[in-house]
Amino acid sequence: MIEYKSEYPGVIHFERKGRVAYLRFDNPKNLNALTADTLDSLDEIFTLLSQDDEIWGVIMTGTGRSFISGADLSGSDMAEFDVTGPIYRRRLFRKHVHDIFNKVAEYPYPVIAAINGYALGGGAELALCCDIRIASSTAKIGFPEPRLGNFPGYEGPTRAMRQMNMSALKEMLFTGKHYLAAEAKELGYCSRVVEPEELMPTCEELMGIIVQQAPIAVQFAKLMCNRGVEMSTESCLEYERLLTSTLTTTEDYTEGMAAFHEKRKPTFHHK
Repeated sequence: MIEYKSEYPGVIHFERKGRVAYLRFDNPKNLNALTADTLDSLDEIFTLLSQDDEIWGVIMTGTGRSFISGADLSGSDMAEFDVTGPIYRRRLFRKHVHDIFNKVAEYPYPVIAAINGYALGGGAELALCCDIRIASSTAKIGFPEPRLGNFPGYEGPTRAMRQMNMSALKEMLFTGKHYLAAEAKELGYCSRVVEPEELMPTCEELMGIIVQQAPIAVQFAKLMCNRGVEMSTESCLEYERLLTSTLTTTEDYTEGMAAFHEKRKPTFHHK
């Protein structure tokens, strides 16, 4: 079993329950704004998670009134790269952020964003790296960057245009508006909106169902969705045939079919 810390320098609280890892951004004094330490901690955690085949899903949320309120523009560690200094240094820093966010998006198991409050700027973009977004009815979501003379640069537009209706995405990008969770759902940003007290139970129930499935099958389903959206129809169909044919060679497939015929619950071993 991989060893994890419970608290990381960027004030991320880590907890493990069975097959599920819980990440909670826990710096409510600055509404869980993204700092360099937070990013480095996120990088470290997902590096470890990628080496741990005993965890089959991740739920990310925040403490207090915020999921992540955006980049910490007031922090000197971020401002040095993000606001001042040569353009090449700013580009280098954004590439660093992209690499970290991409670790979340490419993590082989499902990641659920439990959006408990503000998900603005970089926070809204990080949530887009998650496979499923479920929001509290009190959450506010948006890309306020146009108010600062910029637009989202932490993979948000790139990922959103593959997941949202283009007209809805342009509305979010052009206006800089903070959308209520119900409005964000109408625009296709999140899949569900629930009352605050129902947020974590809803995410846990959903993840509980997911981790009962054959993990390789879930991994392949995620690969199919992530890669297929960028393929031609014919290439996508060929990829689908390859993945499904490969799955029929696994021990978990044999176990799943046997359990079906024997009318019992399958026991999967990720083989």
